[in-house]
Amino acid sequence: MKVPPFEQFTGLMKATGLLIAGGIIGCAVFTAIYHHHLNTVLIKNKELQAENEKLIQDNNSYKKSKNQQSTINQIDVTVESGDLDPLDKVTEQEIERRLRNDLSVVKGQKITYFAESPHVYQRLLAQKTYHAIQDKDYTVNVKIMLLIHTELKVWVTAKEWRRTVP
Repeated sequence: MKVPPFEQFTGLMKATGLLIAGGIIGCAVFTAIYHHHLNTVLIKNKELQAENEKLIQDNNSYKKSKNQQSTINQIDVTVESGDLDPLDKVTEQEIERRLRNDLSVVKGQKITYFAESPHVYQRLLAQKTYHAIQDKDYTVNVKIMLLIHTELKVWVTAKEWRRTVP
């Protein structure tokens, strides 16, 4: 039995190899583009969910105290990065959500109670560590707390908490 010579199939083998390599590269490029768009959509969805949750909480507090002008009705939290590397949007929103939950005890209180002892509320958040935010821990420090009409505005800096080994 005679084996056919492969010299006549070398062009066909090169074309087949090029076709397979092109398919693999095209699949990798498509997957990268798809992953990028999916990541963008997921981040936008997380932002909208956080905004929706905040608006629902604000709406409920307004319904409860719409006729009372001397109580704190709204809490606005602004998170700034304390390190050289900035925080991503999802991390900022999670820290804001946790801070609003911690400060929810202030909602509905009279403004005079807050004005008498603002240092108590600052100590509530001083050097507070939030655990397990995207597999990292963050320490929060209060920069400024302002009370404007019925809105409490809080500016904080968040740094990644790193355990120091003695």
